Amino acid sequence: MYVVYIDIDSLRPDHMSCYGYGRPTTPHIDHLAEQGTRFTHCFTSDSPCMPSRAALVSGTFGITNGVVTHGERGLLLHGQQETLPNVLRQHSIPAVAISSFGRHPSPWFYVGWHELIDPSGRANLHFLYGSGFQQVTGEEVITLAIEWLNAHRHLKNFYLYVQLWDPHTLYEAPLSFVEAVRNNHYPKHPTPEEIETHQQNRVWHSAPAMGITGYDEWRKLIDEYDGEIRYADYQVGRLLDAFKALGLYDETFFLLAADHGEEMGEHGFYAEHGNIYNGTQHIPLIVRHPQAKHQGVVSHKLVYQLDIAATVCDAFGITPPPHWDSHSLLDPQHHRPYLVCGHGLYTAQRGIVTRDWKFIRTFEAGLWNIPAVQLFRMEDPWEQTDLASTFPEQVGHFDTLLRQWENEHRVYPDPLMLNAAQGPAGLIGARKWTDQFQKDGKTMPFLLGQRKPEPQ
Repeated sequence: MYVVYIDIDSLRPDHMSCYGYGRPTTPHIDHLAEQGTRFTHCFTSDSPCMPSRAALVSGTFGITNGVVTHGERGLLLHGQQETLPNVLRQHSIPAVAISSFGRHPSPWFYVGWHELIDPSGRANLHFLYGSGFQQVTGEEVITLAIEWLNAHRHLKNFYLYVQLWDPHTLYEAPLSFVEAVRNNHYPKHPTPEEIETHQQNRVWHSAPAMGITGYDEWRKLIDEYDGEIRYADYQVGRLLDAFKALGLYDETFFLLAADHGEEMGEHGFYAEHGNIYNGTQHIPLIVRHPQAKHQGVVSHKLVYQLDIAATVCDAFGITPPPHWDSHSLLDPQHHRPYLVCGHGLYTAQRGIVTRDWKFIRTFEAGLWNIPAVQLFRMEDPWEQTDLASTFPEQVGHFDTLLRQWENEHRVYPDPLMLNAAQGPAGLIGARKWTDQFQKDGKTMPFLLGQRKPEPQ
């Protein structure tokens, strides 16, 4: 059995053509979805990058494993001896990662792999700015994956984890990919009127901070983000073609998801993942079985990204550790009545997701004017109409449910409550940048002049 997980950073499902988006952003991923199962209600349990991937490798919630933010508070992962790579190692399954993510730094990410290939150590790496570990191009990652696959095609089984930073900011997709997606099917929010209102907010990743002074600039932002998605999709296609060329495609179990999404101005927060609104927390998930079983299935089950851990074990016939919160996506009998999601980088928030409702409790709002409690209908995917005051009994029900969940899962003390009390880790840099911006007005780029090279 061959199992491949393609982890695409900052990817929103509502910007993917297989999820109904009106732009041709994901033709190769669309084909994968047609051959498998597409999950419509997948959420990351903990955001952003470090908490999400800590949940993925440990199979546990951030409240349990201790990682709910970035920086020093995210360095220690409780129970790391039973991460997914270690469990596979115990069963003699080669587990290989191609990723620069550990440089976040996330020391727990390195534990247990049979082999970890860091693209940022490559001599001809195309760094675009600074240290560049988040700017490794999909071209380089997939080239390494194909090289590894060709060298190890004799293996009888393996788990291959491939992580793409595209479409994480900054946006530098080759111009041909931006042009390939450009049409008039822009998202409904924010509207021109909302963008005008957002000009009053002059903080980290606000519209003025990003140089978005009107609707035209916002459309350019969307074009660039969608172009990055199309570029990532092209790289996915390269990897799938490599499996086909070696005759391994039909024998391979493919999973594709994201660590989190990206806010695009729906709440005055642009090109960043800093809260638990759907733009950040709602993610794609596609599962393609070997021999293309269950083709074209659309599942509305409530699932987490961390469920990938137990699913990988299930694919290899391995029983996951009993303390994991992860449940196999292959188990038709398992259903969750609700999900609990959290964010701890720029805000400290936790909320409940059901098929009908999204409840949010904000413990620390950071630089943004966010109410302590919010309630949205899931039929309002951009979360524009807060119904907390209209349905107080529903708010009380979810608040009680959330506290019960916290009491059941936390390893005392709750790391998110500590994070809220100390100030979310990302606020130090956000405040420093905001203070400077309010002095000199120098905006933050979402696009550099140096684009990624056009593929050969």
